Amino acid sequence: MNIEQIKEKVKQAYTDVDSIASLEKQIEKGVERHRRNYREFKALNPDKDFAYWKKRNEEININSTNNSEVIAMGIFLLALDKFQPDE
Repeated sequence: MNIEQIKEKVKQAYTDVDSIASLEKQIEKGVERHRRNYREFKALNPDKDFAYWKKRNEEININSTNNSEVIAMGIFLLALDKFQPDE
């Protein structure tokens, strides 16, 4: 499964058994985690930019067959797509 497939699987899972509002709430929590992590990253690596940080975060290990891990990765990736730094 590639990154886009993981994100689509998560969206479908929430549509089937839960609600989009619940997914959006999880994504917002993820965005806040990304915001904190990005601030720490910039403090330690002032010469690196957002594109570099985002690419590194997208390189997570996506080789999993565990549904819980796929859901967690999907939320992580969807939040990463939505996050914009305050720079």
